Amino acid sequence: MAEAIFSKPGARVAEAYSAPQQPALQFQSATQLCAYAARLDAGGASEVLLAVHYPDMGGHFAPRRIALDPDKCNGLTCRHVCEGWGVIRVYLRLPHGRGPASHVGANSQKRAEKWQSHYPEFGLAGDWNWEAVGRHERRLARVLRKVVAMDDISALPQQVL
Repeated sequence: MAEAIFSKPGARVAEAYSAPQQPALQFQSATQLCAYAARLDAGGASEVLLAVHYPDMGGHFAPRRIALDPDKCNGLTCRHVCEGWGVIRVYLRLPHGRGPASHVGANSQKRAEKWQSHYPEFGLAGDWNWEAVGRHERRLARVLRKVVAMDDISALPQQVL
C-alpha cells in the first residue's frame, strides 16, 4: 500500500493527527512510511491514519496546530492535524490492531460545498480539482482491496494454496 501511495510524483503524506505536543510526521518514501508503521505496530498501536495529497488535486495541504484544553488533556496544550476538503484519508489497521477494517476515503465535492461555511480553515471547496481527488482515491482503494485479498489468501493454511 505504501508503494501505491508514493507511486505518483509529488505525493505529500503525513500523519492525519500528530502525537500531542509534536508536529505531524511527514513521510518522503514508502520505506519511511513502512518503518513508521512497523514502529507503531511494535509499540502496540492499532492503526496508521494518514493524510495524502497529490499536486494535481489542488487545494491546500499543510498540517495545522490545534489547541487542546490542558485541564481536559492532562496538561497537553496542542497537536497538529492535516485537514482539507479533498485530502485523502488512508486508515490502515495494523496486524495486531483491533477496530475497523482498513479503508480509503475523501470528501466529495458536494459534501465540501455543503459544509465549507462551517469550516473556513479548510479553504474553498472550489480550490480542489475534484476529478483528480476522486481518481487518486479510487486508485488507492483498488490497491487496498488487492492487498486485503492477498492477506486473506496468505492467512489460509499452506495446503490450500
